[in-house]
Amino acid sequence: MRKQYTGPWRMAHRGISQAAPENTLEAFRAAYHGGIEGLEIDIRMTQDGVIVIHHDETLERLTCGSDHPCTRAVRDCTWAELEALELPYANHLMDNWKDEGMEEHEAVDVARQLGQDPDHPYEIERQKDPRVAKLMRLSDLFEWMEQLTRRVILEIEYKAPGMMPELCALLEGFSGRSDCIVFSGEPELIDEIQDYARHNRLPEGVKLGANIRRLTLEWKEKIPSMKLFEVGLNIEALEREDIEWLRGRGILVFSNLGDTPGGWQKICTRSLTGFKTNYTGPFNVWWDEWKE
Repeated sequence: MRKQYTGPWRMAHRGISQAAPENTLEAFRAAYHGGIEGLEIDIRMTQDGVIVIHHDETLERLTCGSDHPCTRAVRDCTWAELEALELPYANHLMDNWKDEGMEEHEAVDVARQLGQDPDHPYEIERQKDPRVAKLMRLSDLFEWMEQLTRRVILEIEYKAPGMMPELCALLEGFSGRSDCIVFSGEPELIDEIQDYARHNRLPEGVKLGANIRRLTLEWKEKIPSMKLFEVGLNIEALEREDIEWLRGRGILVFSNLGDTPGGWQKICTRSLTGFKTNYTGPFNVWWDEWKE
């Protein structure tokens, strides 16, 4: 029997993308049933004001290979148009784990997804795996999460401006909002989130974060005036003194992607609260061995 997990929160980055296309319900289900503590998702807004779960500015990468690929920006489409799109499994599942680890550029084969890999043409790969997934609204994810039987932390990455009023309206109606962290990795969007929080009441329990990547002098000057539950740092920037500086101000520290044994060891020896990962299964194996 596997021992109870006691490590940092495992935040499944866009779900489990070896099981299904990223940021889809099937990818989130796989992560939940894999026992993760949290999900990391990306949000954008459609032309008609619907918040959808999608990383890229355009739809090209995830719809490539479908019968009706779309190269338009999310903001230029209505939800009715997005709802009709299909996201192929073929060429869109993340590569399997390698023993030495997987950096993000290795895990996500963009050329293959865009049909530029001559060894994996879509006309053949779609015959091998004809499955398709669909895009989700944030409200759809909340509806699914309302049915879950255990707590799941939700990191919501804010990918485009102008969404805070609608996002807060959705969060207000979600019973799990106290486990939601709204954050961004873009300075101008971090500023937008913080400015909204200064002038508006956030839904009770909702938390804010900032993926600053490195704790620079500029961030040290700025952070004391910010409302922050967590800060994200890159693996190579996990300096002990920076972690302690943030903790001394009551801010939890999370790590960005670092799916290598060396990265995981740094995350665990520095006792971070959580980390984003594309490979929860291999991490679990590594964790069991490391704890022994």
